[in-house]
This record gives sequence, C-alpha cells and structure tokens, in this order.
Amino acid sequence: MDVTSDRLPPPATSRKAASALIIAMVALAAWHGFYTWQTADKAAEAMVLALTRTMEYQTDTTLRSVDNLLLEAVERIDPASWPNPPQMQWLQARLAGFPEARNLLVVGPDGKTAGPGLSAADPVGLPLDISDRQHFRFHRDHPDHNRLVIGDPIVDRLDGHQVIPLSRVAVDAKGRFKGVVALGIDPIFMVKALERLQIEDAGGISIIRQDGVFLARLPDQYGSFGRSVAASPLFRQFLPRSPAGIARFVSVADGNAKIVGYRTLERYPVVVTVGMSEKTAFAAFWSEMSWLSLAVAVLAASLYRLAALSDLREQSRAILAARLERQSQVLELQVEERTRHLEVAKAESEQRAHLLAASNADLEHFAYVASHDLQEPLRTVTSFVQLLEHRYKDSLDAEAKDYIHFAVDGAKRMHDLILDLLAYSRISTQGNALSACDLSHVVAEANGNLELTIAETKATMTVGTMPVLDCDRSQMVSLFQNLIGNAIKYRKPDVPPVIAVESKMERAEWIFSVHDNGIGIESQYRDRIFVIFQRLHAPGTYSGTGIGLAVCKRIVERHGGRIWMESEPGQGATFFFTLPAKPPTTAP
Repeated sequence: MDVTSDRLPPPATSRKAASALIIAMVALAAWHGFYTWQTADKAAEAMVLALTRTMEYQTDTTLRSVDNLLLEAVERIDPASWPNPPQMQWLQARLAGFPEARNLLVVGPDGKTAGPGLSAADPVGLPLDISDRQHFRFHRDHPDHNRLVIGDPIVDRLDGHQVIPLSRVAVDAKGRFKGVVALGIDPIFMVKALERLQIEDAGGISIIRQDGVFLARLPDQYGSFGRSVAASPLFRQFLPRSPAGIARFVSVADGNAKIVGYRTLERYPVVVTVGMSEKTAFAAFWSEMSWLSLAVAVLAASLYRLAALSDLREQSRAILAARLERQSQVLELQVEERTRHLEVAKAESEQRAHLLAASNADLEHFAYVASHDLQEPLRTVTSFVQLLEHRYKDSLDAEAKDYIHFAVDGAKRMHDLILDLLAYSRISTQGNALSACDLSHVVAEANGNLELTIAETKATMTVGTMPVLDCDRSQMVSLFQNLIGNAIKYRKPDVPPVIAVESKMERAEWIFSVHDNGIGIESQYRDRIFVIFQRLHAPGTYSGTGIGLAVCKRIVERHGGRIWMESEPGQGATFFFTLPAKPPTTAP
C-alpha cells in the first residue's frame, strides 16, 4: 500500500494570499510613514525659517541703531579735543536710549582713551590703552573702511564684564586716522532676545560673526562666548553656497543632529541661526509609526497564523481523500478476485460508496467552514467555543465551562482591542476635513447614541449653549459620546447620574466641560487616564478596553486643543477640553 499520501506537504495557497495581503499592508504603512515624515520635515523647516527671519530682523535693528549712534558720534566728536562737556552731555542723553550699551570709549590714534569711558549715567573707570584690541588695530590699518566693525568678544577692562565691541573709525578731512569711537554691547541683552525665539536647548539659537565667532548663543552663553565654529558644516558647506537657507548637520557646539535655519544680515557681517533637533522635529512621526507598526505586526501575525491553520486543514482533507481513494481501489480488487462473493462485495461496495459520498459532503462543509474562518477569524473562534459549550454542557465540569467563557471573552476583547487600536491610529490619518459644525447638534447626537443607557440608569442631562466651530463632526460626536458614556459608566451605586455639559469663551479658545456626580478619580491618576490601554480598575469591573480617553485626547489635539480632568474621590469628576475659535491650520 502506498503510504506517501499520508505525508503530503501542506498546501501554501492561504499562506500565499496572506503574504500578499501582509506585503500590501506593509507597503501602505511605508507610504504613510514616508508621507508623515515629509510633513513633519516641512513643518520643522517652516518653523525654523520663520524664527530665523524674526531673529534677523531683531539683530539688524539693534546693530543699525548702534551703527547710527556711532556714525553720528564720529561726525561730532574729535578725539583730540575729547572730553568736551557739551558733547558728553549730548552723548549721555543718547546712550539713555540704548539699554544694551555698557559703555562708550573715545580712543585717540595711539590707542589710548581720551578720558574715562562713558555710560548713560556717569563716566566709567579710568583712561585705558586698547591699542592691542583687534578692532582698534583694524581701524588703524584700514582708516578708509567706513563701516561698522564688530570686534572680537572680550572682557571689558573697565568693569570686568563680557562685551561685544562695536566701533567706527574717526578720520580728518584728508582721510587720515584720528581715532576710534567704540561702544561695548552687553551680550546678555542679546541673550534675552534669543530666549524669546529659542525652540529648545537641543536645537540652539545663536548670533555669529561672519568668520564663525559666537557673539551670543543659547544654551551655554558663557561657554560659547567668543568661541569659533568656523570649521562647522554651516560655515564650510552651507554658507559658501547660499547666504540664507536650511542646513542639516551635527553641531560642533553641542553634538546634536539638528535642522538649522540660517540667514546672513545684508548690512553687517553677522549670521543668525535657529535650530531644532531632529529628535524633536520627528517625535510625533516616530510615535505614530510605532503604533502603526504595532498594529500592522499584530494583524500580520494573526492573518498568517490563520492562513497556516487553513492550509493544515486543506492538507488533512487531501490526506483523507487519498485514503478513501486507496480503500476504493482495494475494494475493486476484492470484487474482481472474489466473484463468487459478488453480492456481498456489491453491497459492501455500495456501502463504501455511500460512505465516500458522506465523506465528500463533510469535506465540502469543512472547506466552507475554513473559508469562513479565514474571513472572520475571531468571530469563528467565539462561535465554535460557544457551540462546544452548548453541545457538551452536561459533560463539562464547572472549570471547563470557565475555560470556555474565558476563551470567548478573550476573543471578543482581542477583536475590540484591534478595532480600537486601528480607530486610534486613524484619528489623525483618516479624519474628515474640518467644516462648520453646530456642537449643540453634536451633543444631541451623542446623547441619542446613548439613549438606552441614559434611560436604564435614569441619568439627568443638562446641556448649555454650544458654539458653532470648524471641526470634524464624526470625531466630535465620538469625543462627547466617550466623555458622557464614561460619566454614566463610573456612577455611584444606586445614585442616578447627573451630567452637565457646558461651554465658555476665554481669549481665543472655547473651553468645554463635562461634569458628573460619579465615583471620582484620585488626583495622581489625572495624567495616566489619558494613556492608551491604561485602566484604573481591575479587568471585569467595568466594560471597555481602556482606550476611550486616549481617543478623546488625540481628537482634541488634532483640533489644536488640550484636555484635562479635575476630580476628588467620591465627589464626581469634570473633564475639560479646549477648541480654538479658529481651526488649526495644521489639522490633517
């Protein structure tokens, strides 16, 4: 007898189909990832470019104001006749309008100051010799350079503070060198301007002289002051190609990989930069891709496992068919060899033919079940386990019945978890376009969806005046339905829920609240409840998968708002969320 048919390899039809679907899912996820990455990259570039333009304007304004003051000073002041009391009074009055100025020096051609330094309040220090300073030497060697000179950052000899010397040359009518008028700028003034525009410490923001010397930088102003980054990629690769734009490199100042917007001032040899670390720029992208990858991995593993089971079932059917075929052949041989037992053999043959027909019918039914299993795997698992309980309930003990209950409940929870996870991941990627929506109708629809639950719990609903805003209507219904449903679910035993939905306008946003008289939540859990799959109660105590509030948070954030909770145990809870009066321009 040929036994090779009992060792038939399992067919791969279902696994091939599952592999094709998995490849398609991975391809779609990859395409979505690429699109999301491009969106995050463009948003980061737009932000740093906008801040860089603002920084360029502020720095140019400051330098131009100081340059005009110095230009006016060299036209009025002769270092040979300084100090001149009327001119000192005029200059002190002008310095009062420059909070960034620490002191002003009038220097003769020998590099020695003509009198003490001058501030808006009083003379500062004693006469000095600055003939060794880089900016003085430059003016002395280039008296025809009639432009503002930004000297090397130094420690002021008058008061010991860090200053950035800005200076202009003074020449006589024949263009001969008469001296220098220099103003020391407090770098802390520039640092305060940087603080208002800095995105993060890891990204950094700086004002750099065109030869690569830091004038001001955040973070680490004191450590960076006067330091040169002329060897950095910004100065060696990007600035030679274009005076303004976007640069991507690993910073020599702090070692962070970043996206940097840079611009060279048109009037002065200064470059301003605003940076954002790639980690920050793509944080949302990596978070979304992590969840999407998890969903694809779970679906792919489940699909391939079910396909493998289907192929094993097909193998069993083929082996059974082969066995029946062999038995039929043996029967035919027996009929031929034992003609004297023809009637008995005929009856036996008919009986076996009947068995074969019944077997074929069973196999057809088996193939239908396998196909149905592949289409709805979780529902099939639940149905067959419940069927097993129904048919053999008299033969099963209590423990076996519990196992069956656990299997059915586990399959349902797995189905709910997969659907909820997909719904969570699609909030940002498959949402509807924002359009005008009357939120009073939205709340009414959410209450209608909960009508049976409200009636069963005898809940009292109060809804205040709701605005009309641009939003995704279906997501707003889901948001209010989740919050109102939670208020009903976590009610006090034997106490009918009382729920109030209110809204009010503050500044440029609407604040919505959903208040209940339920069991309340301890304050230490106010952040945890918005994390996906985080539950505060033991499994089985309350229904649900633990994703509802995470969905609410993601919907609110997609609309440019924020959500939080205030509660005391036993005193009920109030969930607040905000929506901008105008829709966010970055909503997908």
